[in-house]
Amino acid sequence: SVDGKEVKEVPMETHVAPLSEETVSLPIPVQNLPGEYAVTVSFRLKEDTVWAKRGHEVAFGQGVYKVEAPAKAVKPARFEVIRSGHDFGVRGENFDVLFSYLNGGLASYRYGGVEMIQMIPRPNFWRAPTDNDCGNLMAMRYGQWKIASMYASHKEFRRGMYGPSNAPETTVHDNSVEVAFTYIMPTTPVSECRLAYEVFGDGRVKTTLTYDPVKELGDMPEFGVLFKFNADYDHVKWYGLGPAETYADRKHGAKLGIYENMVTDNLARYLVPQECGSKEGVRWAKITDRKGRGMLFEMDKENGPMMFSALPYTPHEMENAMHPYELPQIHYTVVRVAKGQMGIGGDDSWGAYTHQEYLLNADGKMEFSFSFK
Repeated sequence: SVDGKEVKEVPMETHVAPLSEETVSLPIPVQNLPGEYAVTVSFRLKEDTVWAKRGHEVAFGQGVYKVEAPAKAVKPARFEVIRSGHDFGVRGENFDVLFSYLNGGLASYRYGGVEMIQMIPRPNFWRAPTDNDCGNLMAMRYGQWKIASMYASHKEFRRGMYGPSNAPETTVHDNSVEVAFTYIMPTTPVSECRLAYEVFGDGRVKTTLTYDPVKELGDMPEFGVLFKFNADYDHVKWYGLGPAETYADRKHGAKLGIYENMVTDNLARYLVPQECGSKEGVRWAKITDRKGRGMLFEMDKENGPMMFSALPYTPHEMENAMHPYELPQIHYTVVRVAKGQMGIGGDDSWGAYTHQEYLLNADGKMEFSFSFK
């Protein structure tokens, strides 16, 4: 496949005796045109058996390589900057973006006159605990990160009720405008993160989350940004690992490709609602309404593939429900775009921790970039 689209399928015959091995040349030469290529070798049953029909896949392997395209010169689109006492705006041909000093974030993104976002996007470090997490007391060990996700603010709470707010840093470049917010997180000890938006004239917004680790807080369950959209945006399409959910330690059974489903399909019907529906290795993903209008999220080339999640609830809403019937009515599509999420473990469900190599690395400065439009 090229960039997720299948272009060629070649049947092959193999005859390898048990307990022996053989090297087989692939019938597809290495390509040199620009694109991301995935070569998948799939072993399928030649005839019906009692346990599966002819054509059933019993094993597969996939190799991925990329041929870079030469950089194209693109004429930047024009934009206009609007400043007021409480807000900072950027207007382009079909869109306008409004940042609020008062409320500390991206307050509005309108395209073609339609408001796209339902809530100021927030840094997110939390996931609804899984059964394995509960077995190893993850919620108690990582609880500071739930507090950070729920209560991060641009307001300086340590200086009284009307303490000064962190003013955003605004920089106007030739082809873009950057607005960066510093959020204080009421953890113990107190920590900070920075969320920067770079707006381009075509409506694309490059988003960068950074955090200088505080040693006492250690690593976190997730490192990314949470958005809320209208529930009308209920179709999901992504180029990444699939078709089922994938996690740092649950992705060997997935293939790179383009997949689509509905937002509610990503909500696993567990007895107790918990983290589910994550997608790893995502190059791009979009949520749209039935007419195909919506938001596109793209990885940053320097950061590489990202984690993507689209569910009808926030991690906190899922965590609050002990049974599916306790979940609220669906009002939103909640999108989480992240550098990654800690693995879900499961050597056993009564104490085994997630393996070290599947935790997020918080040894040095953490940074994650992606774009949306």
